[in-house]
Amino acid sequence: MNKVDGPYTSRVSLYLKVANILRSRIIKGAWRTGDRLPSISVLCQEFQVGRITIRQALHLLSDEGLIVSSRGRGTYVSAESAPSSSSKLISQLEQSCQTIRILDIQGPAPLPRALLGKDKAFAEYHCIRKLRCHNETPYCLMDIYVQSPVFRAFAEEEIAGTPIAALVSTYSDDPVAHARQSLTVGSADYETSQHLDCSMAAPVAEVDRAFLNADGYLLSRGHYLYRGDLFLLETEHTGDPLEDMPSGWMADVRGD
Repeated sequence: MNKVDGPYTSRVSLYLKVANILRSRIIKGAWRTGDRLPSISVLCQEFQVGRITIRQALHLLSDEGLIVSSRGRGTYVSAESAPSSSSKLISQLEQSCQTIRILDIQGPAPLPRALLGKDKAFAEYHCIRKLRCHNETPYCLMDIYVQSPVFRAFAEEEIAGTPIAALVSTYSDDPVAHARQSLTVGSADYETSQHLDCSMAAPVAEVDRAFLNADGYLLSRGHYLYRGDLFLLETEHTGDPLEDMPSGWMADVRGD
């Protein structure tokens, strides 16, 4: 029996939780093209929810093209759902043209307290919100805070066409002395789902990145949200990673 309630997803509608589980089974191949899904009654019993909740979840997956229903025959995994697997989607993205759209630029303003952590901040930052796409497929929503004097040195065309980290390294009077990055897994809220063209509560990879000067002040602080079905992070290392970084590839327990 799957329990869809819990502290991690307590604010997410039940049907979205159920839809996420069913979607994952299809994407990961537990249910393949042409397979018949369990009946609504069986799904109600498995997830301990009502029929309306299951119908809403199935309707969502139908809108996404993952399943198709036939009166009197049941609900099946759609033949059109096969390209939705993460490997095929990523393959398609790699072969397409990458674009970046600037959604908003705000500032100058102090760095939000939630982003400061144990680091030190300058007086003012500009925030650049960007959306990265391959052709018309959005896959990364970025909010990047840059120390305002450094931001003002950027040319307008550079903001869209050049990684902000590279611009910070080029224009900052203070060289980057320390960089830090963390990767966690979360779920898309309404705003994120609209930008990334995914379902609400769909899995997203959250990357936080910080660039600091030698005195520990933040030159840049970025928050990146990647669609879970399109996210791929590969790491290569020359030599024996167990000798050079014995814990570098192991995930840690999330503290919050």
